[in-house]
Amino acid sequence: MKRFEFSLDRLLRVKRQLEHLAELEQQRALEATERARATLLTLREQLDRISDRISASVGCVMAPQQWASASGLAERVGASINASEKEVAETEQRLYAAAQERAQLATEVEALITLQRQQLEKWQLEAQRLDQNQLDELIQQRWQSAKTTPAVALYKAESAA
Repeated sequence: MKRFEFSLDRLLRVKRQLEHLAELEQQRALEATERARATLLTLREQLDRISDRISASVGCVMAPQQWASASGLAERVGASINASEKEVAETEQRLYAAAQERAQLATEVEALITLQRQQLEKWQLEAQRLDQNQLDELIQQRWQSAKTTPAVALYKAESAA
């Protein structure tokens, strides 16, 4: 009997490669999300420091240029926070999509592996069945020859062996 060949082996290899690429993409998306979150956190901390400085200046005389500078800086940081929040949302969406893609490919790979295992088991059972049929034929042939050969000849043949 010929050796076992899984007809979808090339597809399985391709799906495994795609799963690996999806895993790498998910990792990149996670890293991008973590960077965006860190940037957002840094901007919020910077805005808190600006707010604390402005709050500490309340009741004190402040030059109009200082006020305008602090106010402008706070506005720019606020705009940066808004942009950073959008970036975090976008990177989280890419991370979610990458995770879904990886999960889909992992499911496909697992299904192909299960199919391969089932086909291998079926092939093994068929090989065992063929081996048993050959053994049954051999036994049948020996039984038929023993039936037609006199017992004395069998005894002499067994003694000689």
